[in-house]
Amino acid sequence: MPILPQNLTVTLVLYKTSQSFSPFYKALIKIMPPPYSSHHPPSAADDDGDAIVALHSDILQTHILTRLDGAALISAASASSRFRRLSSEDQLWRRVCSTSWPSTTHPRVQQAIYAFPSEHRSFFSDVFPVLDCRSLRCDLNRSSSSSTSELISAVDIHYKDKLLFSKVHSIETKTNWFLGSPFRVDLIDPKDSIPSPIRRTEKYEDWLGHLEENLTVSWIVIDPIKNRAANISSRQAVKARWQWLSGDIEVEYTTVMGGDGSIGSAEEMVECAVVVSCGEKEEEEGMEMSVREVSMRMLDMEGKHLKGKESMEILGEAMERGKRIRGEKWEGKLRFREYEERRRLRKARKERTENALDMLCIFTGIAILFSFCSFFLFLFLST
Repeated sequence: MPILPQNLTVTLVLYKTSQSFSPFYKALIKIMPPPYSSHHPPSAADDDGDAIVALHSDILQTHILTRLDGAALISAASASSRFRRLSSEDQLWRRVCSTSWPSTTHPRVQQAIYAFPSEHRSFFSDVFPVLDCRSLRCDLNRSSSSSTSELISAVDIHYKDKLLFSKVHSIETKTNWFLGSPFRVDLIDPKDSIPSPIRRTEKYEDWLGHLEENLTVSWIVIDPIKNRAANISSRQAVKARWQWLSGDIEVEYTTVMGGDGSIGSAEEMVECAVVVSCGEKEEEEGMEMSVREVSMRMLDMEGKHLKGKESMEILGEAMERGKRIRGEKWEGKLRFREYEERRRLRKARKERTENALDMLCIFTGIAILFSFCSFFLFLFLST
């Protein structure tokens, strides 16, 4: 295999170009020869174009493309047909997936990924972008259930880019118990807890903001039947709060999804909530944090749990038809705040309707009572 010369510098430059539809990124590889000297004057043969053409493909694959993350690898693949061909090697994408999501190295997940059309590259294109499912509409009242018989969850929790927790969990989705019960996936037994190197040295108010910024969660759901996957976590926390009853800190990662689409319905929109709860124990260096709960549930606009059947319909639509967009880490919190405002307005509208009905019932009762009293008074006076 060709060896990259030590005196040859390789630089990957990403540049942005604007098109009429949307901006996209391309990659430019610059090959810089050794510094010029009196014995090596510059010539036309030393330009970047000739250097990149002359560079062996094994050098590009082994010494350059293997150093890129997924986003940069996609950009490099769009630079030219040669880079597109070199970037299609599955081993490159397997390395990217295992680096980004360590849980994907699990044998069950690997078995599912190899059934995808382009294996790890297809899996990455499903999972890496931000999932936007707010415009989806699902028929939650149809009698037939989803064709998916198994739902695989691959979960990774990082604190300041260091892996804190990683687990793969699989559930059967065809049993009557699952379809009729409230949908909830728990990864940690209630009696257990996962120790962590996190130490709280700040006040609660400051610490909640610290966890929102530094504790990130990836929850990938995989449909091994339809060969689709999606990351249903908001990646960055949408809110963190202290539970006064248990004393735990609860951090939530929520993705808002479309429900049945019926205006005014409690399932018009739903939230897929990933919750991480951390407990504390006093140590010499501060309060030691441990992970006590990692769960995922589906809630309607009234905060009620959706059943397994409805949840699988929505998750199936999200994996298959959900938009994959390039989003910033703060956009998940913004979408959740919009959803919270929508819930608040719906609750206020419902309360006004209920108050109006209550007043109508009161006035109707008073009118009926007055009519009865008038009737009996009339009978009494007529006798």
